[in-house]
Parts: sequence; C-alpha cells; structure tokens
Amino acid sequence: MLSAVQRRDDETEPIITLAHLDGLDLRRAVDGWHGIWQVDGVAHQFWLPEAVPDAAAFYAASLPMDSFLELRTHATRRFWRALSGRPAGPDYRALPAQLRQWHILSLRALDARLRGESYRAIAEVVLGFRGTKEDFEVDARKNKARRLVAHGIKMMRGGYRLLLHYPIKAPAK
Repeated sequence: MLSAVQRRDDETEPIITLAHLDGLDLRRAVDGWHGIWQVDGVAHQFWLPEAVPDAAAFYAASLPMDSFLELRTHATRRFWRALSGRPAGPDYRALPAQLRQWHILSLRALDARLRGESYRAIAEVVLGFRGTKEDFEVDARKNKARRLVAHGIKMMRGGYRLLLHYPIKAPAK
C-alpha cells in the first residue's frame, strides 16, 4: 500500500508521478487505485487507497506485520530499486533448481502412478533405473520413486498452494 506523505526539505527524497511510469497498468476500483508496473521483465504491484496517481508526490509504503511481511518487504525493496532506476534484483521466491526438479519429477511420477504404472516402471522412466526385479528391491531409487509419488499426491491434494508463497511456510493447523 502506497500513500503520499509530507516531504521534508531534503533533496534526496524522490518526487514521483506514478501515472507517468512507462509500462504502467493503472485501474480505479472502489477501494482506490491498483497499479501493475512492468519494467525490465518484472511486474511490480501497488495499491493507492487514498492518493491520486497523476499527482507528483513523495510516497511511503505501509506493510502489515503478518506472516507475509518478508515477501512484502522484499517486493517493496525491488519496487523502490526500480523507481530509482536500478535493477530490481533477484526474486525472493525463486525456487532453487533442485527443488524445482523435485516438484517436476514428483508430478511426472504421480501421473504415471495414476495411469497404473508400477514403482519400478516409474523408477525406470523418471529416475533412470536399469536392472532386474532383485536389483530394484535393494536399489535406493525404489524408495525415491515412492517418495516422489507420495509428494505428488500431497501436491494434488492442495499442497501446490505452498508454492504460491514460497519460501514462507504456512503455519501448521
């Protein structure tokens, strides 16, 4: 949430006219103005409940101290950097490559299991297992295939929602 505040007599405080930003999609709603500003491949979102976006002003950001404060703080910092003409920086929510691969493999394993494939067939296709039935019984990929399917089932039953707020974990219920 952005709001116009009184400017001190300091030359370092930027005066901004939000409505003049290139790549801005600004919409009026009953609760104020909502904006999405696309710059350098990053979409920044803001809400102006009281301010007028086409007036030059010095803005302050208000952040609720809830469980998503870390995400909002990072997003606010990236927005401020973009307004200052600097690169926004890395996305706080970017999944590490290993975790992304785990989610991909678990969904592939779940798809195969729902089609009636065995854990061994899943391990052969998804994990590259080659060997006999006896080899499979002692191979670590047997348990990994089971864990992948179990994780895929968890994601299917609503666990995918955790990805929306990654890396913040929802409180246990």
